[in-house]
Amino acid sequence: MHFGLDLRPSLSQPTGVGTYVLGLAERLPAMAPDDRFHFFSASIKDRYPSRSWPYNVHLVDRRLPVKALNLAWNRLGWPPLDRLVGAPLDLVHSPHPLLVPARHARRIVTIHDLFFLKHPELSDAEIRRDYVDLVRKHARQADGILCVSEHTASEARRLLDVPPEKIAVTPLGVDRDFQEPVSDEVVDRSLSRLRLPRGGILYVGSDEKRKNLVSLVMAYLNLSRRRREVPPLILAGPGSSWSQGGRRVGPQIRATGYLPRSDVRALMAASSVLVLPSLEEGFGLPVVEAMAAGLPVICTRGSALEEVAGDAAALVDPGDASALARAIERLLDDPDAADGLRRRGLERSQLFDWHDTAARTLAFYRKVLGQ
Repeated sequence: MHFGLDLRPSLSQPTGVGTYVLGLAERLPAMAPDDRFHFFSASIKDRYPSRSWPYNVHLVDRRLPVKALNLAWNRLGWPPLDRLVGAPLDLVHSPHPLLVPARHARRIVTIHDLFFLKHPELSDAEIRRDYVDLVRKHARQADGILCVSEHTASEARRLLDVPPEKIAVTPLGVDRDFQEPVSDEVVDRSLSRLRLPRGGILYVGSDEKRKNLVSLVMAYLNLSRRRREVPPLILAGPGSSWSQGGRRVGPQIRATGYLPRSDVRALMAASSVLVLPSLEEGFGLPVVEAMAAGLPVICTRGSALEEVAGDAAALVDPGDASALARAIERLLDDPDAADGLRRRGLERSQLFDWHDTAARTLAFYRKVLGQ
């Protein structure tokens, strides 16, 4: 069989979707040695990083404008991926909710969340333009749908009217980097380069509106007014406007911009707590990564975060900045509470494995092809 996979989310500065598609790409070929995998990337300025792929992988890296390609794929259903990779494909997998065109292949999509459908006003312009308008049509046309959590699967059934038999749930995994201990020397080098101290309150993610950073900043300022000393709030991902200029909120909030995985791992080793205050998540990868790294976690109720974290995180309502401040303060002041979350988090993180994600995905490929 010939499988096509859109690798573009992992091309440059991969976040959640990029980590997901790379997690599959690194494992699927070894699980299906008799099949061929055609990995596709495209950009005008960025080339896919050179690496050694297995013998049954064909990487095609086209010099094409991403926005124009997205518009042609989403609105015109052209050009087919078969043509771009130069091979007849049996199944094409899109790592986002809109289909990748193909001539005759079965087509599946991955839905990470449907927040954009419920709150388009809080989504980016391209998401509002294409995803909101087209996701229902593409879900109907897809031969199968992968969801990264039971929460997202239930949202797909409810909001897109997708029959349960068309859906498979494939939870994400944890990279080994977060499970392995990291030396003090490595941590100190990262902290020195980033000019950050140990013991910070850590956030990892983007600054899109659903991440609810305003509530986190309000909680932090609330906490700083009650305490003589408070560790800095470190925002790994958001740009400098969160700490300097534009929205300057104080010298103790440090925004790093995008960081590679090695620096995120170092920050998790050096911080006191990870806080993910999102209004909604389809999975919440930083939660399980922090748990695997032995970092206590605070996150919000009401979406996949609660499903993923179980009893291994402190849960607060997403709109309650005061409760978030109290949860942070408790973990800063109560070592026993922090150690309890750390132990439960380490145990919980063992449930999430990229090998299992890839195996479930490959089984779904086979199921869709057998229909």
